[in-house]
Amino acid sequence: AIFVMRWLHLRRIELKAEAFTRHFLESRSLQQLERDLDMLPYSPSREIFRAGYAELGRNKILDGGADRGLALATFTANLQRNLQQNKLQQRRILERFQSFLAISASACPFIGLFGTVWGIMNAFEGIARSGSTSLATVAPGISEALTATAFGLAAAIPAVVGYNIANNKIRAIMVHVDAFVSHFINLVARHFVTRGQRPPAQDN
Repeated sequence: AIFVMRWLHLRRIELKAEAFTRHFLESRSLQQLERDLDMLPYSPSREIFRAGYAELGRNKILDGGADRGLALATFTANLQRNLQQNKLQQRRILERFQSFLAISASACPFIGLFGTVWGIMNAFEGIARSGSTSLATVAPGISEALTATAFGLAAAIPAVVGYNIANNKIRAIMVHVDAFVSHFINLVARHFVTRGQRPPAQDN
């Protein structure tokens, strides 16, 4: 159930991330995009843009020669750090329930094995009590043991498959996010942010 839920959720997030990147590229200005954020569905790119735009408002580049160049370099470095921190935070959000799948994949076979051992012990106890080694005496304990093994594998196999598929989907989403971050940084670096101004209109 968690595997199916995760796949559907991450698929929706991937489509929304792609849609936001297209919206970003087609927008006429960063200011207009910032005003439209609340009307856009959640995606990691949207939240990273929100944080990056807020960072733009906290930093200004001064006019004048070398000081302006140094300020631009410092500003760009601050923006990159801010975007990277928010990218890591968004990745942690995407990786929710991954630990549950990983634990299920590794622990369930051992839980099934424990049930198998317990069932075999019950089978031997039945033999000891009855003094008979007939199939009718051994079968109930062996059946319990095999059932426990089957349940363990039935939980572990989907967990392994789901964990790997979800990881691949998260990597695909982060590829879109990395492309968005690079484009955003390049856009800002192409313009000088003058004192008291917001970033200029986007130049695609």
